[in-house]
Amino acid sequence: MELERPTEQSKRVKTMKETARIQIRTSEDMKRRASQLFEDLGLDLGTAINMFLSQSLREGGLPFRSQLSNFDREMEEAQASPVTHVGDVEDMKDIIHHV
Repeated sequence: MELERPTEQSKRVKTMKETARIQIRTSEDMKRRASQLFEDLGLDLGTAINMFLSQSLREGGLPFRSQLSNFDREMEEAQASPVTHVGDVEDMKDIIHHV
């Protein structure tokens, strides 16, 4: 009795049954730049996205630290601070000197 070897078509059908399609929207520029980056690393975009998903599952969250930049955080703090009004340049110099 001879065993049948899987054909390329049967391999593709099996793979298609085991995978799910994810569609995302991004800018053409983002896609182009990311594709080039991953190509430079020897990856295609789909492989890079799958690596991100796998690592996220291993980490139990994002595989990188997600935070506001220092500028964004400082702007939020500045906007929450009370406004100080100064009468003239000497008052401003005095305030700056005491900071």
